[in-house]
Amino acid sequence: MVELVEYGETELTLSAELAAAIHEDGHLRVAPLGGGRYSVKARHEVGVLRYGDLEIRVQPKVSIARLLHLASFGSLDDAWHDLDTELTAVDDPESALARVFIWHAERALRPTPLQGYRTEEEAQRHLRGRVLFDRQISRRAGVALPVELRYDEFDLNIVENQVLLGALQVIERTVADSKLGARLRHLRLMLDGVTPWRIGLPLPEMQRSRLNERYRSAWALARLVLEGRSLEFATGSAGRGFLLNMNHVFESFLTAALRRELEAVGGVVRGQHTTHLDMDDSIVLKPDITWWVGGECRAVIDAKYKRVTSSEYPNADAYQMLAYCTRFGLSDGWLIYADLDG
Repeated sequence: MVELVEYGETELTLSAELAAAIHEDGHLRVAPLGGGRYSVKARHEVGVLRYGDLEIRVQPKVSIARLLHLASFGSLDDAWHDLDTELTAVDDPESALARVFIWHAERALRPTPLQGYRTEEEAQRHLRGRVLFDRQISRRAGVALPVELRYDEFDLNIVENQVLLGALQVIERTVADSKLGARLRHLRLMLDGVTPWRIGLPLPEMQRSRLNERYRSAWALARLVLEGRSLEFATGSAGRGFLLNMNHVFESFLTAALRRELEAVGGVVRGQHTTHLDMDDSIVLKPDITWWVGGECRAVIDAKYKRVTSSEYPNADAYQMLAYCTRFGLSDGWLIYADLDG
């Protein structure tokens, strides 16, 4: 096992094939040094990567508990003290996220999973619900059965449970601890008959109500797993990874924190608002965070998870913010950097 700190670097002896596979995944920077030695440098992702027998762990600069707190800021605050204690002995994001997700999924599904109504449309041989006459005529002209129907079903197969089960299946593939595995299997059995949410399929916003409030924290973590936004899995055939993208973690933390503060004053905070710089709408702009009051943009903010001393600063970031301010007619813009230099 090789350990790196985010943005850290080490030298490894690798075969040319393995070095190429790591490079193609794109999660680490690999450069040849000669004689079978390679420089391997971590970037803005932390977690675990596996390539055959080689395991590379990229540790965050903050504690694992703090990392997950940032990644799910605003969703887990009510229970973070208990989780902080449970994560004291955990030393990698892979195990930590599994433990936190299991903990919240157990709370969400206790004593029994939520059930609800969902609308189904399909052909059946027995009448129920409403007959879709237009579809019956166009698809089955002259044929009485089966009948095209629309009906409501009351069961476990609702979006809240689909999202949880999809995330549980992803997490289960990464867990080696037998006790955690047993807890995951028990949760999966509780959701028997539920169709898991497909990885990569956009998640709707959770329609919060008194009934599904207990799902709130588990939903936030499931979104982290399924959307591939803060959590990413290496797709290269030689490697399997479990990574948190710190760029996205920092941005999502800032968005949640600023939404809490600014919307208390008034207006709406939007993340990743899409607009255009030119009149032909060919140059797309997507600032990380914007604050709107009365339909007018009052502030534009960009999150930067990189060193201020980087050669890319200040020109590229300043030009980017100048474009945002020009588009929104603002005299001031905000670049917010994570303190990576201590």
